[in-house]
Amino acid sequence: MSADQDAVLVKKALTYANGYRELEMFDHAIEEIEALPEHLRYCETAVQMRAAVYMQAKAWSKALPFVERLASDRPGDAGNFVNFAYVMRRARSLEEAKPILQKAAQTFPESAIIHYNLGCYACHSNELDVAKEHLSRAFELDAEFKKTALEDEDLSPLTVWIQEVVK
Repeated sequence: MSADQDAVLVKKALTYANGYRELEMFDHAIEEIEALPEHLRYCETAVQMRAAVYMQAKAWSKALPFVERLASDRPGDAGNFVNFAYVMRRARSLEEAKPILQKAAQTFPESAIIHYNLGCYACHSNELDVAKEHLSRAFELDAEFKKTALEDEDLSPLTVWIQEVVK
């Protein structure tokens, strides 16, 4: 099969898979990907779709190898590390997720979402001063996170502080 034919097959399968994902028919979405020829089942876009399906289904353990692969294969995309940490937190533990974001913060010091999530993790671990530092940085980088923080249950120990910052 030619590369053009492969591209058409992948596009068709992933379009169907995404439709099933949107309908929350997660098993059917994965079946569409599995129906691809073996050499295409784990191409980057198929891995991205698998991760999206499993994350939306909250099948954290199933999502984990795919988000980890995306972070490894595309280290220039901060979002891959955010997803990897998010899934790690839910599949395993906060303690295993935190180093993923700490390393990502070194690579992407201007990423508001990484600082925001590190703030949430620190707050959850009762490291409130560390949480405030990360949240302050996130708010500085993207003021929209102030609104998000007001409603984030992970940050409830800092509600009064956040309300003061938002004023």
